[in-house]
Amino acid sequence: MKSALISQLRYSDTGQSPHSHYHLSCEMVLVCEGEAEFWIDGRRYLASKNSIVFISSYEPHEIRIRQTPYRRYFAMVQAAELERIFPTSVLPGIFRNRPAGFSHCVSLQAFGDEPERIFARLKDEWESSAPYAQHMVKNLLEQLLILVYRACPQNFTALENNTGSRIRDIQQYIEQHFAEDLKISQIAQEFYINHSYLTHVFKQQVGYSPKQYILLNRLSYAQELLETTQLQVSQIAYRCGFGDVNNFIRAFKSYSGLSPNQFRQQHGLG
Repeated sequence: MKSALISQLRYSDTGQSPHSHYHLSCEMVLVCEGEAEFWIDGRRYLASKNSIVFISSYEPHEIRIRQTPYRRYFAMVQAAELERIFPTSVLPGIFRNRPAGFSHCVSLQAFGDEPERIFARLKDEWESSAPYAQHMVKNLLEQLLILVYRACPQNFTALENNTGSRIRDIQQYIEQHFAEDLKISQIAQEFYINHSYLTHVFKQQVGYSPKQYILLNRLSYAQELLETTQLQVSQIAYRCGFGDVNNFIRAFKSYSGLSPNQFRQQHGLG
């Protein structure tokens, strides 16, 4: 029985990437053997045995295998669903929040083979139709994230009093409404929070300003539409919340290094 919490979960020992990209799904990769180079949002990491890597849906990234055999587990996690299940926990934040000092790659070497064992059980339960399999998926994912927290607590933003919880709600609101004509002043009014304070605290907790976060969600969704549909670039621009197609093309090229049409051609979709 597949879980709403995880849309994909695979083990791979091949040299090919075992996944495709889905909007609002966040990637989690556990390297079990070998070494890979991860370029994530302009930052470079070398991930070897017992390294776990977290990539949000809006972070451009590339993966290059450096040492074989290269074995890894890969999961696509629905961050919003994880936050719904653990509304008062800091653990879900690692998938989307980027506080100061954040590292996408965390070494779990201190825990020996435990991370791989947890991931193997997670995969078995995710594929299982046994009673309470989804509960086991939730519990195993929580165990894994607890190990990550113990190894690298600075990767997690504390949800201090009601403000931290409200910022999480605003983050989810942006993810659900980014294609609309959002204004930060209106969001602040909607959530009864001062405009300047919202901008400051949001940046501190999430790692991006509200305006940047809206743009990242729009561009991530545009990338998905370019990959999965035959919509014209102008149609995609408006569907993602851009009022002007030229502004969309400039923003997309700045984000991905390619124009929308070049992006499609590179992915064999042009």
